[in-house]
Amino acid sequence: MRILIILTLIFGINYCNAQSKFKKKIIGKWVWVTETSPFFEDLSILEQDDSDSKTIPPEKEKYMIFNKDKTVVIYSNGSESKSIYKLTDSILTLGIRNYTIVEVDKKKLIFKLKVNDIYKYYKYKKVK
Repeated sequence: MRILIILTLIFGINYCNAQSKFKKKIIGKWVWVTETSPFFEDLSILEQDDSDSKTIPPEKEKYMIFNKDKTVVIYSNGSESKSIYKLTDSILTLGIRNYTIVEVDKKKLIFKLKVNDIYKYYKYKKVK
C-alpha cells in the first residue's frame, strides 16, 4: 500500500512539473506565420512552400500575447480582443474552441483545430 501511495505522489509531482514547464513556454508574444489546411494530416507540409497546401497570406499583422494571469490578447486584422485561455496537457482552450498543440518551444508554436473533418494548422513565431 505504501508503494502505491509513493508511486502516486511521484507521478503526480512529475505531471505537475511538466505542466508548469509547458505553461511557461507559451507566455509571451507570438506573431502569426501561416495558417495551413492540408488535405491530409502531414506536418512536413508546414515546412514547405509548395502550392499543394492552401496557405492564407497575411493581410495585416496578427499576433497573440499570452500572459501569466491566463489572459490572452489577440490582435487580428486591425482589431484587438482579450480573452482567457486554459492549457491542459496539449489542449489550448481559447474561448469555446479547443486547439491541440502540436509543438511549442522557445521560438515556435504550432497548434491545430479540426474543422469539418479537416485539420487547420496555425504556426506562430515568438518575438521578444
